[in-house]
Amino acid sequence: AKQAADAANQAKSRYITAVSHELRTPLNSILGYAQILDGDPTIPDHRRQAIKVIRRSGDHLLSLIEETLDLARIEGGKLSLDIQAVEFRELLQQLTRMFELQAANKGVHFRFVAHGETPEFVRADERRLRQILINLLGNAVKFTEVGTVSFSIRHAHDIALFEIEDTGPGIGQE
Repeated sequence: AKQAADAANQAKSRYITAVSHELRTPLNSILGYAQILDGDPTIPDHRRQAIKVIRRSGDHLLSLIEETLDLARIEGGKLSLDIQAVEFRELLQQLTRMFELQAANKGVHFRFVAHGETPEFVRADERRLRQILINLLGNAVKFTEVGTVSFSIRHAHDIALFEIEDTGPGIGQE
């Protein structure tokens, strides 16, 4: 039974990889043309906004495809990190702006607190760090109907500790 389950899991991973690559090819064409159109000065402003929506939506779909591929890589033991210099303060500011707006639209207070000095640059896999923080903060805002979502960071000795607290319902004991 274990061998059958492993074989089925490997087949699923191969399928996910194949489908993801098939989706990525036309999506890259769409994004490429949207980028060309976005740079065309003859496009009227009211159409330029639609092009930006296409680009953002395409980037989001591409991100979802990458996340799906990451799952297949994790299952196959082939996930690798892309460690590079990350503009850390800028990343935190982007995330804070994004979730302040989402929280405000729900009538929820969003608070960001940096304890101590936050470095301007860190070495990390920016895509995966962003993905993790967006998932955590997104869930906090999504499930908090009243009150506050707090996002805080402490950084010391090359280690960052992120804390996300909310006044949402939490996860049931069971």
